[in-house]
Amino acid sequence: MATTFITYVNDVLVKLNEVELTSANFASSRGVQTQAKNAVNQAVRYVNQREFGWPFNHSEASITLTAGVTRYTSPSNTKHIDYTTFRIKKDDTLGSGSVHLETIDYKEYLDRFVGQEDLSVTTTLNGTLNNSDTTITVASTTGFDSTGSIVIDTEEISYTGTTSTTFTGCTRGAGGTTAASHADTTTVAQFSSGGVPNFVFRTPDDRYGLYPLPDKAYTLIFDYYTFPATDMSADTDTSTIPDRFKHVVIDGAIAYMYFFRGETALYERSFALFNEGIKNMQSLLINRFDYVRSTYIPKSFSAGFATPTSF
Repeated sequence: MATTFITYVNDVLVKLNEVELTSANFASSRGVQTQAKNAVNQAVRYVNQREFGWPFNHSEASITLTAGVTRYTSPSNTKHIDYTTFRIKKDDTLGSGSVHLETIDYKEYLDRFVGQEDLSVTTTLNGTLNNSDTTITVASTTGFDSTGSIVIDTEEISYTGTTSTTFTGCTRGAGGTTAASHADTTTVAQFSSGGVPNFVFRTPDDRYGLYPLPDKAYTLIFDYYTFPATDMSADTDTSTIPDRFKHVVIDGAIAYMYFFRGETALYERSFALFNEGIKNMQSLLINRFDYVRSTYIPKSFSAGFATPTSF
């Protein structure tokens, strides 16, 4: 069972020979007990900040792409994205196989592929849309062809006219797609290029982009690492740090308690112990030596001077 906030705090208080808290008075703590609560959260934050890729903060994102849209916002709790893990999920309905995307830098994207963004225009629905509406109200039709087709979610829709905020004469479920209902503010796109993405890049504003831009609502999957958004506050709250490293958090919290008290020498010794515990965590969880088959070829063999002997 995961270590609760009150357990962390009381372990710190016991080591400092202070009065423990109970679930009844935990929320109304004062003085040294409140300092202990702050120290535990400080220690947890420090551990999380020391590594981008703690396994206990790993998560997998599954994103439904929007046809005609190149750039996407990272999950709100993202600390670090592993760009080598981007892949498109196999989807027989959309006609896509499994694709592992190649990572390119932003400059290479601008040099080679950025023109795709000039071939796409988007707006959003203004109001919900049912599966039989033939007039579609949007934020703006600026930039769209006077007649043509648009894509909303997985549905293609052809239209025969426009006003400043509507597409008129719509034929639903065009191009072999299925007419469907769509929520307010859903993206409406028109584009003249696109396909199954093969490349991914990181943008300067810490979003990610794809090339080619998706022409259908493919599923994109990637691995990333989270940063806990909030400190522990309730007595039953837990952290993501595994229980077997509970002692590291306690050592850190005690170091911060000495710091709060101005006991410099004790703080320095305790903080050194805290950092040593984090290094051990890194050795166990990050710097693991997986088995790798040797590909070394002895020089005499490769040069043709000798041949292996069979026994």
